[in-house]
Amino acid sequence: MKFLVGLILGLAIIPAGLYFYFSTGSAPVATSAQAMPFEKRLAKMALDARIKKEAPTTASLPVNDANLTAGAQVYQQQCAVCHGLPSQQSSAIAKGMFPKPPQLFHGKGVTDDPAGETY
Repeated sequence: MKFLVGLILGLAIIPAGLYFYFSTGSAPVATSAQAMPFEKRLAKMALDARIKKEAPTTASLPVNDANLTAGAQVYQQQCAVCHGLPSQQSSAIAKGMFPKPPQLFHGKGVTDDPAGETY
């Protein structure tokens, strides 16, 4: 009986401790803070599952000059400050973010992503 009570109490202490840790503001939330244990793995798992569940499998807009130009303008105005432009260094904003935003013009970028994953 003591073992069972100890087991139940031990299992209750873990979620209670986690609740206390987060509810008292002890968890680091600043963009410059290091990742908590398993944070990257859990975030990637959640993101991948959500993309798999909701992302369209085909491009929603036809590929033509007008749409590509409009998309480039939106990217330059709304995305480039974090995700970069060709042949330019990361901005101060991007350097101060955590997690670091992917620089989409370095390496493969998004050219190997299936339709719907990044747009």
